[in-house]
Amino acid sequence: MPYDELARLLREDERSVTVGALPDGSVDEYYRVRDAESYVASRDAIAEAILSGRDSFRLEHVMTDPGGQSVNMARQAAALGDQVTLYGHLDHPIFDLDFETVSMGAPAVVSVLLFDADDLMLVEESADVRNWTFADLRDACVHGVSDFLERDAICCANFASAFGLPDALHAMAAATDDGNTFVLDPGPISAVRESRLDALLTALERLASPFDVVLSINADEWRRLVEVTDGAEVDGAGVTTDSLDRIRRHAGIDAVVAHQERVAVAATPEGGMEVPNLEIIRNVTETGAGDRFSAALARGLAAGWGWETSLALGNACTSYYVATGQTADREDLLTHVAVHDPI
Repeated sequence: MPYDELARLLREDERSVTVGALPDGSVDEYYRVRDAESYVASRDAIAEAILSGRDSFRLEHVMTDPGGQSVNMARQAAALGDQVTLYGHLDHPIFDLDFETVSMGAPAVVSVLLFDADDLMLVEESADVRNWTFADLRDACVHGVSDFLERDAICCANFASAFGLPDALHAMAAATDDGNTFVLDPGPISAVRESRLDALLTALERLASPFDVVLSINADEWRRLVEVTDGAEVDGAGVTTDSLDRIRRHAGIDAVVAHQERVAVAATPEGGMEVPNLEIIRNVTETGAGDRFSAALARGLAAGWGWETSLALGNACTSYYVATGQTADREDLLTHVAVHDPI
């Protein structure tokens, strides 16, 4: 069973891998929304209040956290004991992190409205992230960009905000012929134009020459990619291995993985597979949970833990974060898996 094997490897395989993460960063401000004397519990509730004529709400600040998809990925990999370097947009004191960081500019500012089931993010974009190019990465790499790209795993994120990422992926492919695991989590793409998504998929195909490329997406991102690759809207059915495999073959990459609340579904070189998630109760937020899945998946594959175990590692890191609001280390995961193993 994948969680039994995961627990064994967490105990016995103490090797670390080298992980690189790029290119975004955000200062995340978390708020609860108050309506009179109570919290607004859901998106539907706030929408109903607005439609009924409510003009104002009070925001109650909960916390400030270093954010951004690549930052979350780097934090998860570091918590698992890996050697991490983050090239992000980190020009803010909050990014005083306990691993190697290099800033390429100003971060975004994200206001996260906390609801009972599904948070809402309001993003003040960073022009530095939006205009980022491969040249910025190349100039920031003290030891050369090929040294960075030849790490055991590269975690790349936020295509939705970093408009230069498709061109950068082409440049990364040309910058090394000795890449390893490369996991891309594109971020929210529901409103991204089809031409941009086509450019991303073309870039991933080029990247698959020197790297083992894995596209890590959620159910919303899966729906959008099915529209682009199959030319049809998704019906009421959930994510299937067949639909993921069509995306995989269309992009010419090694694997496509969909991380969801109850199960991770994957189309891999070894075929389709599903790994059930651990059953937990949500704590404060799920914002950033998918990024932790992608980082854990990348490090599991880079460590040679195999597909099912790496998917289980991703699930465990995600569910631990959703249940506790904290990023799991190995000891945390051993306890978490022992308590919540669904098998």
